[in-house]
Amino acid sequence: MENYTLADVGILITTISGAVVLILGALQKSKCSKINLCCLRCERDPTLKTDASQMTPRLPSRPPDNP
Repeated sequence: MENYTLADVGILITTISGAVVLILGALQKSKCSKINLCCLRCERDPTLKTDASQMTPRLPSRPPDNP
């Protein structure tokens, strides 16, 4: 059996965490309503529902100064 250093374990944890984040990000951006991933099953409404009263209004850009 090989001896593993703390750096090796840290790299392994970072790699696994990065893979999980990428998978969750892909699932979040997915337009599917039913998702089956290995043992996980999810039914969701992928449409974005926002409340207009909670949104910050965008200010119009200022026209350039003409001398």
